[in-house]
Amino acid sequence: MIERPGKKDSFPQIWALGACVLVFAVLYLVMGYAAGYGKVVDGEVEFRRQALWQDMRMDYVRDEGEWGFGMFVPLAVAGLFWFRRREILASPVDPALKSGGLILLFGFLIYWAGYRGEQKYFGYAAGQILVLGTLLWFLGWGWFGKVFWLWALLGMMWPWRFLIERISAPLQLVMAKLTSAFLQLCGVGAVRSGSAVHTDTVDPVAGGFISMDIDVGCSGMRSLFALVMIGLIFAFLQVREEWKRWVLMACVPVVAVIGNFVRMLMLYGGSRMWGSKFAIGEKHDMSGFHMLAGLMVFVVALLLLGGMVEVLNKGSKYFRRAKVVRKQVVSDAAEGGER
Repeated sequence: MIERPGKKDSFPQIWALGACVLVFAVLYLVMGYAAGYGKVVDGEVEFRRQALWQDMRMDYVRDEGEWGFGMFVPLAVAGLFWFRRREILASPVDPALKSGGLILLFGFLIYWAGYRGEQKYFGYAAGQILVLGTLLWFLGWGWFGKVFWLWALLGMMWPWRFLIERISAPLQLVMAKLTSAFLQLCGVGAVRSGSAVHTDTVDPVAGGFISMDIDVGCSGMRSLFALVMIGLIFAFLQVREEWKRWVLMACVPVVAVIGNFVRMLMLYGGSRMWGSKFAIGEKHDMSGFHMLAGLMVFVVALLLLGGMVEVLNKGSKYFRRAKVVRKQVVSDAAEGGER
């Protein structure tokens, strides 16, 4: 259990915690950090540093809210902490002053480097590091072990939008290859051209052949990070053993690919039955069917993650039971031999 400090000891800790909260507020809510590409004011471009929370707010709504889920992460972390509060609060407090202090120093250096270079992503990374250092400084490694997955989930709050372009291209190619190969296996003439899949199926409404261009959304990129967040929640709530949590998280990218593969098959099937305009949409405007297919990504992902949790949990129980039975058989055989 947590040792209850006396009044003499509690006041310095409260003041120190309050000082940390104040420092975070100044660094991320008040202090100007990066100017980005500037803003047009009265026909002229002005470069004014703005607070990091303003950058985060803008990143949440950019490109149709690709990272919009990030604004709900703090609420999810708070809710999960409250759900497991008794287990977490029972952890012993053993402040790691040296390692926590070094990590805090490293976090401040990253923050300063980002300020000098006006790189907001350095500020985001520094925030995650500073949270780690603060946890170690006040509570220690044992406590951090209990909240590691909550700390990892908190990392999804920062809009790492630069990763989208870097990872989307390989995923687009994977999805195009997978879709064209499956259609060919089903007897459909399909040819991959870059990130597009061209088929010999005739559009029943518009005529011509059905083609599907796999953009960033259909590659699985947009759903990947949201599914990472969902996977972290599953790992924290449904799985107890650490190695199982790592296995579950390692499978999240595969789950994202499978979910988006189902979406591509739905788009092809819808185009074949009702035409590309109904199933996919026109130009950059998605149809209602296309949006429904996008929601199916998360339905499939939730089913797969739930199934994996069941396999991980029940599988370990099965092996544990088999081990007990094996020991009992060996024990009975030994007793029979002695007789």
